[in-house]
Amino acid sequence: MSSVRRSLAIAFIERYLLIAVSLGSSMLLARLLTPEEIGLYSVNLVFIGVAHMLRDFGISNFLVQAPVISRTEIRTAFGISLLLGGLLFLALCLAAPLIADFYKDPRLTDTLRICALNFLILPFNSVPSALMRRDMQFQRLVYITLTAAVLGTLTTIGLAFIGTGPNSMAIGALVTSTVTAIGTYAARADFRGLLPSLSNWRPIANFGGQSALTSVVTSVSMDMPELVAGKVLGFAPVAMLSRAQGLMNMIHRDLISAVRGVAFPAFARTFRAGGDVEAQHVQSVVNMTALAWPAYGLLGIHAADFIHIMFGAQWTAAAPLVPVFCLAGAFAALSALTSSQLMAIGRIDLVTRTELIVQPAKAAILVATLLVTQSMTAFAFAFLLANTASIPLIYWFKARAMPIQFRSMGKGLVQSAACTLGPLLIALTFSTVYRDEGGRIGPALLAASLASAGLLWFVGISLFKHPLSGEVLYRRSLRLIGLAREPR
Repeated sequence: MSSVRRSLAIAFIERYLLIAVSLGSSMLLARLLTPEEIGLYSVNLVFIGVAHMLRDFGISNFLVQAPVISRTEIRTAFGISLLLGGLLFLALCLAAPLIADFYKDPRLTDTLRICALNFLILPFNSVPSALMRRDMQFQRLVYITLTAAVLGTLTTIGLAFIGTGPNSMAIGALVTSTVTAIGTYAARADFRGLLPSLSNWRPIANFGGQSALTSVVTSVSMDMPELVAGKVLGFAPVAMLSRAQGLMNMIHRDLISAVRGVAFPAFARTFRAGGDVEAQHVQSVVNMTALAWPAYGLLGIHAADFIHIMFGAQWTAAAPLVPVFCLAGAFAALSALTSSQLMAIGRIDLVTRTELIVQPAKAAILVATLLVTQSMTAFAFAFLLANTASIPLIYWFKARAMPIQFRSMGKGLVQSAACTLGPLLIALTFSTVYRDEGGRIGPALLAASLASAGLLWFVGISLFKHPLSGEVLYRRSLRLIGLAREPR
């Protein structure tokens, strides 16, 4: 268990440092690029995202959860990854002009082709990275990913400064992938010089086929509304939606994904050892919500302040959307680890069935909302409705694989909610009392609000005896900020 905690601590450190890099990059790019240029790149990412799902083919998840893996299976995984990467590179290069014609913007052609180069590089990254995750070697991965992120960000900012436009982000992403591939290839000694093969493709295809289908359906369903918005509303409104969701994703993608990245191999290891995976899942969800819910709440309350300070006045229209997306993210945290848990115990079939129902239904609701209302605000509320309504169905499918410990989870979630209430009241007080005519508070007051909320959160965790209060990292944090004494 200590190795899981250590891995989770490392994952959080990595994510927070990546957040810092990403925030710095976003703040500069928001001033160097126009909303239209960023919106164009957002549309480009939709097509790249779908291709990524096909490229991975569930290979990384297969390597992490397989009870035993041989050298032959690693070679096969590498071979399949190379084959799919090459095919997707060619497909995107050929499709790029057609996509650009559809959106009536020739700039998309070059941007898509630059991004397509990633598919020739990623096989040298994904397989060794998966092996390192399986072995819980997160510290090495942190060094590699942070180095790659910094170099990619510097490239993006430099190219944006000299006027490269949306291609600056595409080239920066290519640099990040290249550095990551070099780092993971060099770090994994048993992968260096390994020749690709297709000899043992059946078990990978069996697992990967379902995983790829799930990923593609999920990616298409999640990205379809953005594609429709780009056509119906234009690139600038898409950029506003993307910016609002991007703020929410600082928690959903960076904090929750950090937990998910450690939870999946940890669940798989517990299952291989015959342990209680459901108890581990409950503890993970309860601890995660204690962190995520206050973060979502503070971000939603101070949305206008964050956007103005980080991105400037040209992004003000995104601020009213952020609280709605944050509320959706808070509900989504309840089911964020169920797919990882089911894959870890080998029930990829249930994950596939769930996603084939949930994701297309979400997409249909969001697309219909866009077509009928042509409103960013209506889209945000439809996003909240779709995400919240899907949670009972996700747990219904999960119940077919294992008993769900609802009582333990309910008790823990009540504690998480109690620890969230105080910080939100503090933030609402600052936001109401000190808000100026522009609807914002200054940076100094924002810092004071966040600091006060943070202190009250620490008090709440101890006062309500939340499970996090027993964690070593929490106790060390208390001593660091002076709320507890060093042990004698």
